Amino acid sequence: MKKLVTSCFLILAFNQLSLAQRAEQMTAAEILARVTSVYASCHAYSDEGEVSAKFDITFSRPMIYRFSTAFVRPAAFRFELRSGVGNKESRYVAWKAGDLERAGWPIGIRYQSIDEALLGLSGVSQGSALTVPALLLPDLFHGRGLVASLSEITLHGEENVDGHRAFKIEAVLQDDDLKFWVDANQFLIVKITHKSKLGRFDQETTTRYRPLINTEVSPQQLAFNPPTGEVQNISPSPIAGAELNAVTSTDDSPRLKSFGSSLRLNRAQINKLRIGANRRSDDEDVVRVDTDLVVCDALIIDPQGQTISGLTKDDFIVKEDNQTQEVGSFSLGDSDAVPRSIVLIIDYSSSQLPYVITSVEAAKTLVDKLNPRDRMALVTDDVKLLVDFTSDKRLLKAKLDSLKARAVSGWLGRSKQYDALMATLNELFSREDQRPIIIFQTDGDQLDDLSGRPRPTMVEPYVPPMTFTFEDLVTAADSSRATIYSIIPGVPFVGLSLNDQLKNARADWENRQKASAELMRLNNIPAQSGPRMPSDLVLMRTTEFWYRLQLALASLAKGTGGWADFLEQPEQANELYTRVLDDIDRRYVIGYYPTNRTRDGKRRKVSIEVRGHPEYIVVGRKTYFAPQP
Repeated sequence: MKKLVTSCFLILAFNQLSLAQRAEQMTAAEILARVTSVYASCHAYSDEGEVSAKFDITFSRPMIYRFSTAFVRPAAFRFELRSGVGNKESRYVAWKAGDLERAGWPIGIRYQSIDEALLGLSGVSQGSALTVPALLLPDLFHGRGLVASLSEITLHGEENVDGHRAFKIEAVLQDDDLKFWVDANQFLIVKITHKSKLGRFDQETTTRYRPLINTEVSPQQLAFNPPTGEVQNISPSPIAGAELNAVTSTDDSPRLKSFGSSLRLNRAQINKLRIGANRRSDDEDVVRVDTDLVVCDALIIDPQGQTISGLTKDDFIVKEDNQTQEVGSFSLGDSDAVPRSIVLIIDYSSSQLPYVITSVEAAKTLVDKLNPRDRMALVTDDVKLLVDFTSDKRLLKAKLDSLKARAVSGWLGRSKQYDALMATLNELFSREDQRPIIIFQTDGDQLDDLSGRPRPTMVEPYVPPMTFTFEDLVTAADSSRATIYSIIPGVPFVGLSLNDQLKNARADWENRQKASAELMRLNNIPAQSGPRMPSDLVLMRTTEFWYRLQLALASLAKGTGGWADFLEQPEQANELYTRVLDDIDRRYVIGYYPTNRTRDGKRRKVSIEVRGHPEYIVVGRKTYFAPQP
């Protein structure tokens, strides 16, 4: 018997020694590959931990955040982040149970997918909301992943971390230095340090984990349990019965479900998509105009800025590539002879809170003024097609009401307004849309994603690369022949002196604080003392940021023959939407069949003049793209 026990002990010791030797012989890349496999294959996982973030500033104290994760495969997940202490503590929750997904924030519950919720927490959690959740659910995000994004991966022996024998691995993510400590027995991450630069300052973030794998995870650990006082928002705000029927009446439309799919295509695939859409419209059994007809709308103003009315077809000279064209059709902008295809893209992300409610009400007045043959579609900055082109005013207004209800309840957009615009240009218009118009209400804060600027280091591995640039967007707008009106909520920064920009930056900050307080009031959340006004230096940096965004929106609109204006106060929304409609109505709609009938997809230059009045200013599109072969 003693021999048997001794033999078993020796075999066990030999196996442990062999495992340790194999582990010691592993490279850093092999260890991280094992880490990836362990998290992706476990049936249950839980942890508690904390993040400490410190700047190299004299007397700077580290900021401490506490978090916990609970997970049972295949689809039960909860991540919670806590910052502050006592009555100043803030809690954030990202939760999933099967197909149900929610996010609980201090200002309310958000009805968003779990990947969006975790990405939204990436900044405040210093990356801890992404690292382990992405390993547990490897198909959740669409980027390369953290391990695949690392470079210069090296193994630097072992260290003891909170009682764990751990491999120490150093790596580089973009230009930042990362260190990982991986439990040598279970291949779980127990510590990460991340050194980065924030402006002129160095920041070091240390994340510690106390992980448990393949042990029981209780129902309490997986319960949603959002921050106190917000449970009443678990369902979207109800809509009256008649409106609810209207809202759901077209939800089975294929385009509603597939909208945004073109964003995953390359340029050649998008061109093929557009050609296919045009051919389908050509084949439809409807009364239609010749699709070679080029339709331009033009606003004529005198040197004093007054609109010129009363002109006729014979008053206009139209040229394409300097060749005079014969005007084939002519109507006024408010005529039903040339129906308008209007898309309202509305940004209802957190940065737009001061303006969403009044803008929705203003948009409803715009709906009331549509002509019988006009069609309108509604798109949001989370790249959703709320309603496809329709002339049903009741349906449009019901959908706008549902959008307002979302915003009030804390269900906000994603600030993907340029994605929404590109999807609109790629997917919604065809040659049958003789007068496409886009009302683009946004602050444009997705611009940096299009510019190729690096995204925050800890976010980059989890998001796919952008498939288009701002220049691609401008080209797509030209190809669609759409006129874009940029409605920019907020105070202007373009065309102002530095002193006026600083003054407006203070006003903008105050508006956003008021909007946040109002949202908390609407959701019955106790009022809290807000942050102090930032310094002038911080506000000037904010000014530079908004200046770039506003300039891009203005140039985009001008290039399509439209214009940009500012919605400085929420109560101005009705006035501004009325101005857009007046501009549309006061234009002359001029059509011609180009003498150059070649379908080569090339850019053509268009010029419109008023005979005998060289002093008149013509506002409208200057170019278009010929049809594809």
